[in-house]
Amino acid sequence: MVDDTPRPMGRLGSTYGLKGYLKVQSFTEQPANLFDYSPWFIRRRGEDWREVQVEAWKPHNDGFIVKLDAANVKEEAALLTGMDIGIKRSSLPAPADDELYLVDLEGCTVIGLNGVNLGVVSRVVDQGAAPYMVVSPSDQTQGVPQQRLIPYVKGPIVTRVDLAAHKIWVEWGEDY
Repeated sequence: MVDDTPRPMGRLGSTYGLKGYLKVQSFTEQPANLFDYSPWFIRRRGEDWREVQVEAWKPHNDGFIVKLDAANVKEEAALLTGMDIGIKRSSLPAPADDELYLVDLEGCTVIGLNGVNLGVVSRVVDQGAAPYMVVSPSDQTQGVPQQRLIPYVKGPIVTRVDLAAHKIWVEWGEDY
């Protein structure tokens, strides 16, 4: 069972206008897709998620602006700037057979070269050319007290993923 805690899919930016609109930064592959998911949850890092409803949204310049039920005037919207926008996994459409959501990798055991258990994926970070898995060490990896950062690149690094078994096989040595 996949954890249904909201996952960051965007961020609220600066205020826009006097009626409580905010600029939106979308982390989805197609930025407008963020508005297809409901409900939204917002939070500041380290705080709990709270549910909000999108009342209106529209394209603006190279991005979007949104009106949330939590803000009716500019001053209320200003309190929301910088908050993460979260979407529950259950609100997302099912991926195609040959695709997956990176969030589904969390909790999977990572098996490296020679069948060594490298640890468990604690989170996946997508900030550039390729996402990377943050892998917490296992009891089998000796002398590696810190987390590993393993790029999620299908083929040369990630050779197989079995979400049903919660396992990921990688071309990665325990001494890397």
